[in-house]
Amino acid sequence: MSLPLSVYFITKNEELRLEEALSRVVDWADEVIVVDSGSTDNTTAIARRCGARVEYHAWEGFACQKAYAASLCRNDWVLDLDADEVLSDLLIANIRELFSRPIDPAMAGFRMRWVMSQPVTGHPFRHDKTRKLLRLYDRRKAAIVAEPDSNNDRPQVYQGSVGFLKGDVLHRTLVTLEQMEQKYVQLSSEQARFMAHKGRRISGARLGVEFPLKFLKYYFFHRQILNGWFGFSVSVVAAYRNFMRLAKAREIQMLSELERRSGTGPERP
Repeated sequence: MSLPLSVYFITKNEELRLEEALSRVVDWADEVIVVDSGSTDNTTAIARRCGARVEYHAWEGFACQKAYAASLCRNDWVLDLDADEVLSDLLIANIRELFSRPIDPAMAGFRMRWVMSQPVTGHPFRHDKTRKLLRLYDRRKAAIVAEPDSNNDRPQVYQGSVGFLKGDVLHRTLVTLEQMEQKYVQLSSEQARFMAHKGRRISGARLGVEFPLKFLKYYFFHRQILNGWFGFSVSVVAAYRNFMRLAKAREIQMLSELERRSGTGPERP
């Protein structure tokens, strides 16, 4: 029997990873929704073949895409997943167990362990810091705030308690360093626009320390040191993304200020 639960994904050009993620949910979820932002590969064909409902929505940022996907769901309880996230057997079993009886009405959602997972056997990426993220939630008590260009795509709980389900969400995000670098170009640009829109001022001192501090964070705190040369490379690319989001935000603010002074841009209120 299918569970009274909707699972939603947001995608663009995910033909290499989506099928595995879908295969773990289509057999037991009441509905699976894929919101695509304009794939040019076989992503949407794969989604339909696997039994998912596919909808198009132009890209507005991670938060907006996920909020839109959640709005399409017919069930109150929803599971938020990305195309590169695969549920473990233990987590699936615990989700089934959760829905085998009425859920405590005081619960707003459940966190689950989110762990980076090597994409293929033998890949040099093996170690990273794990997190506990809220992915399963009741839309009557939690929601993702839809702000353009916002990357804060985690549900915000405004009523009820949050529990924890044992089992892992395996995050197969890193295919190659080239793919990681390309992804971060888009991500840093979106983050920069959001920061500039919010009026967050970026100081020269912050720019000066951002790269080394973030490199140390990823290399030691996220345990990339255990991944040898590949972990060192991942830490450099990740730290560079953090630096560039600040540098791009400051550039946007500077150009906006120049336009305002020259009379070619909108006046500040």
